[in-house]
Amino acid sequence: MSQQQMAYIPTEVIFEILLRLPVKSLVKFMSVSKSWLSLLSSPQFINTHLKFSRKNVPHKLVMLAPEQNLSKKCALYSTEKTTVVCVDLDYPVKSPRCIPQFIGSCDGLICLSVENSLVLWNPSTRKWKEIPKQYPHMSQDYYCTYGFGYDKYNDDYKLVLIYSSKIKNSGNEVKVYSLRTNSWKKIKGFVSGYIYSNSGVLVNGIAHWDTRPHNDFSSCYYIVTFDLETEKQGKIDLPSYENEDVHWDLISSRDSLFGFCHCESQGEVDIWVMKEYGVKESWTKFASVAYYVIPGIFYLPLYINEDGDVLLIDGQSLVLFNTRNNMYKDLQVHIPDARFRIDMATYNETLVSPVIDDEDGCNKLW
Repeated sequence: MSQQQMAYIPTEVIFEILLRLPVKSLVKFMSVSKSWLSLLSSPQFINTHLKFSRKNVPHKLVMLAPEQNLSKKCALYSTEKTTVVCVDLDYPVKSPRCIPQFIGSCDGLICLSVENSLVLWNPSTRKWKEIPKQYPHMSQDYYCTYGFGYDKYNDDYKLVLIYSSKIKNSGNEVKVYSLRTNSWKKIKGFVSGYIYSNSGVLVNGIAHWDTRPHNDFSSCYYIVTFDLETEKQGKIDLPSYENEDVHWDLISSRDSLFGFCHCESQGEVDIWVMKEYGVKESWTKFASVAYYVIPGIFYLPLYINEDGDVLLIDGQSLVLFNTRNNMYKDLQVHIPDARFRIDMATYNETLVSPVIDDEDGCNKLW
């Protein structure tokens, strides 16, 4: 084979090789030539890389350490791995007066709330976009919560903002931001129950919040949903706990909805998974964990892997808890002082940009 033949590599082969490289390398390769920049910035490559990343690349965990004005990025490996790499990662739009809050993550984009701003941030490419925060037309006390995800039908990333009144029968105020149109709009007729979740949990393009009627502690909890495509609300019933005061945490993992029911009178957490989406009877309890076994189970779990192992914070350690034998593995990742609020989110590395049709117009952290 001649040197000229060896030097020629079909475009299809280059495409497949590049798909398998880390995003950090792909960002560097954008500077190699105009043709590579065009290829790596094309919607075809970005979308194909996104699909490949979802299936083949382990999720990353990003942890905010506000007292250091830094975040930490950790690689989430399978349960067979014994070490976790954790590095400092700068995040955008810091405020000395306000601790940032994770709103959600989708397709490599993380949504943050920082004081008067909302931020869409891709930690892999370091690109970010700042969105002015909207405020309600409410005179009474309210609670603010969010949802973030992808509208597949309209090829759009949307941010849902809910102001939930603390006063019975006062209603909620809901606004939706579209990244594609860079605009907000108000949604009418939203549920009147008190939504107190920190952030909506995304499953199948639908955001979920655990809810119950105002000041009615005898009522069953339920889930309020918001379909990002149709922009319609819905409701999903949670498993019933009669004559017990419980509270719920929701998380999504592997395209499934999980519910952690805290039964404080029993001193344990029941872990449920919805086997058939939207069907109450399909809720299946696969584990009950006593608080004394691992106190960290009381706080919001972060992730559940394919084996049912739960990633959570226990004291000042990040641990992987095995629900089958009540054993846990310390992942040797130090968690900052618990006196400070710790926020975490999982994401996958992608080239998805927080700015639409503006290759060089978004902010960048280097």
